[in-house]
Amino acid sequence: MSNTRRWVIILLSLLVLILIGVNLADKDTVVQPTVSSNEPTYQSEHSTTLAYSPEGALNYRLVAEHVEYFSDTAISWFTNPVMTQYDENKVATWSLRADRAKLTNDRMLYLYGNVVLTALTPDSQLRKITTDNAQVNLVTQDVASDDQVTLYGTSFNSTGLKMRGNLRSKNAELIEKVRTSYEIQNKQTQP
Repeated sequence: MSNTRRWVIILLSLLVLILIGVNLADKDTVVQPTVSSNEPTYQSEHSTTLAYSPEGALNYRLVAEHVEYFSDTAISWFTNPVMTQYDENKVATWSLRADRAKLTNDRMLYLYGNVVLTALTPDSQLRKITTDNAQVNLVTQDVASDDQVTLYGTSFNSTGLKMRGNLRSKNAELIEKVRTSYEIQNKQTQP
């Protein structure tokens, strides 16, 4: 074999090795998909979400017509949500409804439009709460609203401009411009 032929074979072999190396290096480059912050990471229709305590007890069930989750902000949006909260004895205690809801990563639920909280236990003196917007801490079950709120009890109705309360203890405090009406039942006496 001639010396020239030997150098051509070595150069071609070297060229082939370089091309193979470049080709393998290009495959290692990972292309990150572009995610628009305006687009949800996933969507779901007719969704049911169940949340459990660390002990395994059901904390709440959230049913919605439409759900959108945004991973860049860790926020879920719900359309026409209905949430049922349970106590430590697995008894349904409250039903919460709204037109829209936002669930954040710190377990805060923000309810928007036609908010109705209904007590599901027969012993509760506080039967229903209505307002336009409310916030619920799903860990402590604290509830708050800075809009006009109406409380409906077993024998009273109260309206105020702000409210703070707790669903677990079944209490609510109206803050400003409170108006209350009571229904007094007269006892019938026998003559």
